[in-house]
Amino acid sequence: MTNAGRAIDLILSRRSVSPRFLMEPTPTADELDLILRAAAAAPDHKNLKPYRFILIPPERRGDLATAFREAKSERDPGAPATEIERAGEKAYRGAMLLAVVLRIVRDHPRVSVSDQMLAAGAALENMLLAATALGYAGCLRSGHSATSRRVRLALGLANEEELAAFLMLGTPAKAPPPRENVGVGLLSVWE
Repeated sequence: MTNAGRAIDLILSRRSVSPRFLMEPTPTADELDLILRAAAAAPDHKNLKPYRFILIPPERRGDLATAFREAKSERDPGAPATEIERAGEKAYRGAMLLAVVLRIVRDHPRVSVSDQMLAAGAALENMLLAATALGYAGCLRSGHSATSRRVRLALGLANEEELAAFLMLGTPAKAPPPRENVGVGLLSVWE
């Protein structure tokens, strides 16, 4: 198979894997560096890098769980204790956890906000493809916690930054099912 064929196969076979099926081992430091270099290779008008990533090490997952529980209590003061506890459990999902932080330049004279958002999305897809090429899998999760003041403070985000999502990586415990109807209905012709 040609290099182009292998690249296309990789792209078409990439699937998100539920965090509960993302196990150890996770990418090594060198592999994570390669995954981040893949992110930086994404299209990025004026090279703004309108994103960054925060690795949440295992020993800090408890702190993130506390922030998630506080965010749930703040958002829903009448929530039952079981729901608050469930919110905290989300901090332990996925073998490797990275916060995806947007740092959009809102008043850039040449690069629109949408261009910067697309650059961040392309960077994330490059990361997922690189992880897949290395034998790992991943998924993105966001939700109410991503917009929580408590979670933003816990992660030390600057005022101009936004928490977009969490990227989880690991070794897939089982192969994800193939995707059907890839590309169907995506193209129309302007007449």
